[in-house]
Amino acid sequence: MSANNNSNSAAAGQTIREGGFIARLFAYAFFFIPLYLVGVWLMLMSDAEWTKSGLTGVMIIDSSIFIMIFASPFILWERSVRKFRRKHGLSIWKNIAAELEQMEVDQRVAKEHKAFVNNGLVKEAVVDKGDIGYWHGLFEKGAITKEQFEAKRAELL
Repeated sequence: MSANNNSNSAAAGQTIREGGFIARLFAYAFFFIPLYLVGVWLMLMSDAEWTKSGLTGVMIIDSSIFIMIFASPFILWERSVRKFRRKHGLSIWKNIAAELEQMEVDQRVAKEHKAFVNNGLVKEAVVDKGDIGYWHGLFEKGAITKEQFEAKRAELL
């Protein structure tokens, strides 16, 4: 049962990290409601004399403070999620799992390329404008006209 509970917590945490706004609200409820109910139960058990004396107004004030104390981590969590998403130009409202996966792949590719360059396995792509092949490639692609290619060929040869 503990493994199932951990997988549910992990899924809720991943939903908060990657999910859309409505999915995040449900994940927060998954964490908040059991915590709140345990806290209310503990408060009722410790202060049972309040209900006997009729001081329910004090209990309501204490329960609202209790709600704020237990809700503040989730409010701060949502704030950090939104800050991360704004910083990286991601949507606040939509599911961003695909974008996060692409960011991880891009970072991994950049690290691998840097390692290959540092170890001398791959050379940085250097454009040699003094090479006739470079200008011929531009001409083939239609980026320059035949007259421009001929003028550059005459200049280089």
